[in-house]
Amino acid sequence: MSKRILLLAAALWALAACEKASRESVAPETAPENETPWILKNLFDEAEPASGAPRTFGADFLGTRAHIDMNAEGTYAQSVWKAGDKIIMYAFSQSTGQYRYDVLSTSQSGPSVEFETPGSLEYAGPYYTVFPDARKFSLYEGQVILGTSIPVEQEAVPGGIQDGYTVAYVTVQRTDEFLHFKNKVSLVRFRMSGSLVSRVKSVTVKGATNIAGDIVLLVGPDGEASVTDQVWFNPDGRSNTVRLSGDFVAGQDYFIVLKPGAQTSFKMVFADDAGHSTTKVGQAFTFPEGWISDFGTIDLGDEFQDDNTVYDPIQYMTATAGAPKPVTIAVIGDGFTKSELSDFEMLAKSGVDALMDTEPYKTYRDYFNVWILKAASRESGANVTDGSGTIVTPVNCYFGSRWGRDSYDDMVANESDVYDFVAENCPDIKNGIHSINEVPILLVINDARYGGRCHSVSDGKGYAMAPYTDHGGPLSWQYASFGKEAASATAAPGETRQVTEAERQALGISNGNWLNVLVHEFGGHCFGRLDDEYWHESTKPRVSEIGLHSWPVPYALNISPSYDNPTWKAALLGDDLQAKPSLVAKDSRYGRIGVYQGGDVSVFNRWRSEKVSCMIDNRFYFSTWQRMIIVKRIMSLSGSAYSEASFWEHDNPADPLRDAVSGQTQGQPRLPRRVMPMLPPPVLHEVD
Repeated sequence: MSKRILLLAAALWALAACEKASRESVAPETAPENETPWILKNLFDEAEPASGAPRTFGADFLGTRAHIDMNAEGTYAQSVWKAGDKIIMYAFSQSTGQYRYDVLSTSQSGPSVEFETPGSLEYAGPYYTVFPDARKFSLYEGQVILGTSIPVEQEAVPGGIQDGYTVAYVTVQRTDEFLHFKNKVSLVRFRMSGSLVSRVKSVTVKGATNIAGDIVLLVGPDGEASVTDQVWFNPDGRSNTVRLSGDFVAGQDYFIVLKPGAQTSFKMVFADDAGHSTTKVGQAFTFPEGWISDFGTIDLGDEFQDDNTVYDPIQYMTATAGAPKPVTIAVIGDGFTKSELSDFEMLAKSGVDALMDTEPYKTYRDYFNVWILKAASRESGANVTDGSGTIVTPVNCYFGSRWGRDSYDDMVANESDVYDFVAENCPDIKNGIHSINEVPILLVINDARYGGRCHSVSDGKGYAMAPYTDHGGPLSWQYASFGKEAASATAAPGETRQVTEAERQALGISNGNWLNVLVHEFGGHCFGRLDDEYWHESTKPRVSEIGLHSWPVPYALNISPSYDNPTWKAALLGDDLQAKPSLVAKDSRYGRIGVYQGGDVSVFNRWRSEKVSCMIDNRFYFSTWQRMIIVKRIMSLSGSAYSEASFWEHDNPADPLRDAVSGQTQGQPRLPRRVMPMLPPPVLHEVD
């Protein structure tokens, strides 16, 4: 499909008339202690409506607006106001912490309207103004946070959008300034062809993360507002789905309103009243703020595709490196019903993309065959246990995935079903290229609970479980999650010190979502056969040996039981157990290599090669030693000889969290974060 981007821009003028509402209070600087910090308290009911002398406003608008009209040729979308449109304006007293609001409306229609209000906000600017009338706001550490919504259910309007469906914002310092509104949503424009179009009654867009429902605008120090997923007013109000309903005509333009932002993948489902549908799955795409993404004409064909019951394997990636054989990955899904299998395909591709964008997988991606294997469950989701293995809420899912509602220690699937299904359906196994022992399995689970775990076998078999936590919502992990680390490399039991805030800030806070868990569990544990490198403060010292190093397919080579002779000493360290000077000269970031105490969930008698990595806080960064282990496994599975010289030639030591300079890591206002606990260590199985 076409992904041509068109800017929808038109100038608008506006003047208006006012509405009133309730009272005045003092805004708290932080959320109450008994509330979850990332769920904001709505302070609107504590505000006082505007009063005072009448005034007249002027306003214009650049970008998409509440309503659009196409010209006769269908080539240009004009922004217009319509009678009844409302905006809301907030003003705050910085000295007292009090706040007021004014609701303004217009009785006119067209690209230029006038409105005036008999009241006045009185407080000095800035004035924070939102369309449509958005009656949710909060303050957090002096920042202004506004809540509004994008409808999940939208009505199909030929050549336009339903009234009041977009969101716009402007900040001004004085009441005599024009209101130059900026649009905060993104629009998708599309047409349909084929004999099925007349039967279509709904078009659904589903993203990998939130695209509609409640959205939150965070106003920065410069007065600009950005859409954020770090906090929200209603924890159940967000949606990764938008449905456009109505009677559709072939060749006609239609528009869907979405929250702007990057989607690792998305899909469009075209369905009739009986539930028959055709699905088009897209890959990574950014829906820009204030723009229309023109998807062009989508051919639906003559038959609904989702009536099929036979699911052929999907080869998402094909090895082109020229190795003797491909490195094969199988991706399967659990808890996806027949109608949700396109969701699984979309999430599977998102997971593979996240893995292949992380080094060293990114550099060696041409070695991989990736197969997506579909299996329909009778019910959505996964079984809920009591935390100790007993199912208390059964769900009829294909592979029997299960874990506790608030515990992850018993997370498991029906392993024989997992291995048998992949062996019977993965083409590279059926064709004799690999055995089941040589095909790591990623199990994506259609369940919003937090979780993630890997089950690995000594002979090389393994599968990693990755649920679609919070429907792709934001999660964070912070080093060190358990507060303390060993006082020194040779610390005796009981000798710990508190990790300082400055140290945490230098390492960065890992912000992400379920994909970070996927890369940790699958890319780290299942494929790389790496052990966890975090530790629990309360755990007893580990015994000195790690027998997993002697497995037929070694496990936990990234963890050493010896400080003086760690497994990475010869390759990475000099006599002083610091990174080799030649490596640091090659790239200063190799200076992060050393011997650090803590790992394998214990703070004592275990050492790791770098301070922080994906195996600690789920960031998209594997340490140098971890990358070397992963590359050796890639070479082994591909039938290629490992070359240390080739490794150093192609290695990339960048940690995106610490090394990248972006708005995500610098200069953004501080918000409360949803810091998640570490997941349990992998389950390790010996072969008899």
